[in-house]
Amino acid sequence: MSWSVILYNPNELNEDGYCSQAPLCSSSKIQEGGTQIMGGTNECDLNITYNYSRLYHLVFPVEHVQDSDGVLRVESTGLKWLYGKTGETAIPILEKAVERLGTNQYERTVDNCDKCGFTCGVGDGLSDPWASENRRRDYWAPTPGNAGYALNILLEWAREFPKGVFTIY
Repeated sequence: MSWSVILYNPNELNEDGYCSQAPLCSSSKIQEGGTQIMGGTNECDLNITYNYSRLYHLVFPVEHVQDSDGVLRVESTGLKWLYGKTGETAIPILEKAVERLGTNQYERTVDNCDKCGFTCGVGDGLSDPWASENRRRDYWAPTPGNAGYALNILLEWAREFPKGVFTIY
């Protein structure tokens, strides 16, 4: 499961006169996220795994919600906090979130197990398991660095398009 986070131009209308919500085109190309376009894309549309959701609940603001009985409660919105926010509004929150989470993506060795992070067995043929050719990024790992890396992409878009509006599906 995942979110699709799009930054769009709220003033761009489709042929019916409604907001098209078509992604803006960034000057930077990305090939990131849970769904990637071969060769990358300039569209401000990023697929982010739900695996990071617990981390996002820690770094995004809480909302005060009043239910039908008039009871006020605090609700953690996580990444959904971005929905309907302009890039300009989101920048300070995204900056703090990226600062807290960092952007160091999780790497593991090619032949290690997900549970321990170490190579399994003796004589596996890897003279240096942590050499760059024996490592690969693990996008799906719910680590602070992975979650922050995705938010950093959104932050770059928000800076490029401060009047753009975020939507999340």
